[in-house]
Amino acid sequence: MADYQAQTSSADSRINEAIKFWRLVNEADSNNRAEALNDIKFAAGDQWPVEIQNSRNVEARPCLTINKIDAYIRQVTNQQRQQRPRLKVHAVNNLADYKIAQIIEGICRHIEVNSNADTAYDTAFDYAVRMGWGYWRINTRYVSEDSFDQEIYIDTIDNPFTVYFDPNSLLPDGSDAERCLITTVLDKKIFREMYPNANDGASFVQRSTGDDTASWITKEDIRLAEFFYIERERAKLYLLSDGTRHFADSNSFFERVEAAGLTVIDERESFRKSVKWIKMTAMEVLEEKTWAGKYIPVVPCYGAQVIVDDKRKKYGLVRFAKDPQRMYNFWRTSMTESIALAPKAKWLLAEGQDEGHENEWALANIKSSPVLRYKQKDIEGVPAPVPTRLQPEPPPIGIMEAANAISADLQMVLGILDPNQLPSGNISGKALAGQQNQVDLSNFHFYDNMTRSIRHTGKIILDLIPKIYDTQRVMRIIGTDGQPSMDTINEQKTTDGGVQVVLNDVTVGEYDVVMDTGPGFMSKRQQAVDAMMPLMAKPELFNVAGDLVFRNMDFPGADVIADRLAAMNPLAQIDEKSDVPPQVQMELAQAKKAVQDMQNQMSAMQLAMKQRADIEQVKQDSETKRELMRQTAKAHNTETMAEVKVNDQNTRSITSQNKTEIEAIVQLLLHRMDTSRLTAEIERRNADQAQYAQIAAQDIDMGQNPLLEPAPPQMPQAAPPMAQ
Repeated sequence: MADYQAQTSSADSRINEAIKFWRLVNEADSNNRAEALNDIKFAAGDQWPVEIQNSRNVEARPCLTINKIDAYIRQVTNQQRQQRPRLKVHAVNNLADYKIAQIIEGICRHIEVNSNADTAYDTAFDYAVRMGWGYWRINTRYVSEDSFDQEIYIDTIDNPFTVYFDPNSLLPDGSDAERCLITTVLDKKIFREMYPNANDGASFVQRSTGDDTASWITKEDIRLAEFFYIERERAKLYLLSDGTRHFADSNSFFERVEAAGLTVIDERESFRKSVKWIKMTAMEVLEEKTWAGKYIPVVPCYGAQVIVDDKRKKYGLVRFAKDPQRMYNFWRTSMTESIALAPKAKWLLAEGQDEGHENEWALANIKSSPVLRYKQKDIEGVPAPVPTRLQPEPPPIGIMEAANAISADLQMVLGILDPNQLPSGNISGKALAGQQNQVDLSNFHFYDNMTRSIRHTGKIILDLIPKIYDTQRVMRIIGTDGQPSMDTINEQKTTDGGVQVVLNDVTVGEYDVVMDTGPGFMSKRQQAVDAMMPLMAKPELFNVAGDLVFRNMDFPGADVIADRLAAMNPLAQIDEKSDVPPQVQMELAQAKKAVQDMQNQMSAMQLAMKQRADIEQVKQDSETKRELMRQTAKAHNTETMAEVKVNDQNTRSITSQNKTEIEAIVQLLLHRMDTSRLTAEIERRNADQAQYAQIAAQDIDMGQNPLLEPAPPQMPQAAPPMAQ
């Protein structure tokens, strides 16, 4: 019973502390909240004072609103969307690593993409420009209902009036805040389903300026509050021999230190800082826990601030543009009213000239009648002149000049000039850039304050990553070029020597966040393509970086072309996730390419030498064959000529009585010439390759070839021998 009373007393004290803090913020920030609410309404189009609007409505007079402020607000906010700040992670101590820093940076991008952080940033920045401040928050949730893995999310706060931030926070990013209260209104039916045993019948009515549903309990709704507050507990900090720092969390701390073989080097008095969170109503605490990080997970985004009489005045772009906008609306309404309510152009005619046509003349200024009939005599029968039309007075020139002057005043107050009023004609690019830079610098403080807030968001995420992503898991890592990859973090492996190592360990080391500002990713890609295309005219540069050009293009198939070019480029095979530094990888790739080129050159030289050897062998074979053919031809020629001489001598000694028999012998000798050997040689030559046959045919001595010699003189053909 005593424990229950103690718990109830503790819960009541925390509820009372939260309500007390809520009242403190409401009192300290009431003027800012009231003026900010008017700014929001004014920017949304509620720009006429209530008294003037009511009086003009009673008199049926117009109240025109030409809302130029909203267009100027969109110009500032859309410029921020084109140049979104981006987180970059740097290692800051000896336990940190460059490769791990890149992985943590990729996890931060994954968190932003997974939680649609752009919506949270844009919403808060829009409120900062309109009224002076906005908020987003960091949260942790389980990946799914059946998972024990958690993810970090950046959530949108769509109504900044529901956030009651620490009024004692002085830093522009809110990192020094000690307390924060976020309220949510729920239907009682939904509340009972979420918390069936909770009390929803008590009455606690308080109202805050700018928060339309600030009462804690209504007939249909109930207000929940999330209260963050920091607790500090005094403790002693010990420095161990391995360089680590620990608090003495229990009596067994020193026993564990000795068991690990460590010693205490130094100690000092310090304190433990923890962030507590409770969800409550005005009656009871519904949930509570200790937040995993060391910062309040609510990030403010401020517009402009100034200290007046020890009070902080927060405002946006609208605050000082109200009066010029009201004057512009008034003068434009007066000009429209003077034209709309000016008397119609009247007709001047004598009395009686419209007799019988009164309706036609009564509608002359309303209807477009093709004819107007009149009488040429007045009512007394005296001839009257033709009716003439009297022209009305033109609109007052002063009203038009005043409206134009007020428009210029509005632009000067906002610091955004109308492009139509800028110098035109032949202007250099440097002059145009200077004009645009002048417009950007006028409201750059909004963008710079948002950059600080996003940097603080990165610090909160870096503080949460070792505690939320503390187990081995496969995560999506988004690179600087927007390309995702799947990597395993906190991967435990055993080396060949049996030593346990942890790869991609994101739980050790200290890291910090720096901001990268400038054009967004898509704009940078287009700029990269425009800058690289003229350089790609050099073939040697295209061979080195051609894949990067296509990687930044957006047409279908550009990535495929880039992959194919990268496959042929050894320098593109650099693995940024490797333990080997990129510069060393590049040098190795260049050395590998040089070795490959040398091997290719040696292969080409060996092939050329082989071709030369083959040609020399062909020439030698050809010379051998030619020599053989020459010797064969000479032998054939000598033998044939000797036989011919012998035959010729024998023939001359033959008498005429034996002429017939001699002719038969000569014919037989001719047939005895080695025709068969010559024919076989010719067939052997034809069987060789065509090029060898041509060379051999050209080199043979034409004069010694019996085949090409002129035939010897024909002897008289002998008569066939007579039968014996």
